Amino acid sequence: MMKDWQDLYKSLGGISIDYLIYQKRDNIEQSKKIIPQIQKFVLWFLEENRYGIEAELYQGLSQNLVNILADILEALEQEDMVLMHDALTYGLLEYLELIVVNLKQEELVDDDV
Repeated sequence: MMKDWQDLYKSLGGISIDYLIYQKRDNIEQSKKIIPQIQKFVLWFLEENRYGIEAELYQGLSQNLVNILADILEALEQEDMVLMHDALTYGLLEYLELIVVNLKQEELVDDDV
């Protein structure tokens, strides 16, 4: 799974950089290409509390992730580049960063054992 999440993290980061720095305004089209990976990540996250996060916090994180998905869907329907950017960069990308960094740290610990 880690490779999948790292790849998705890189893809989202690239879309964000293209939008912000290079002023490429095709983030809707780029996002459509990775919807299956986004769906896979969201289902994986919502399936269970894999990191033993406090139950109430996990519920809040899960609800927020569902809200981010709703924003992505709305952005796709409305072809709203700004909403898509916000949902990907300040929503989904932040979740992936937490997961990728956490998984990377776990991998380093496992290598030390």
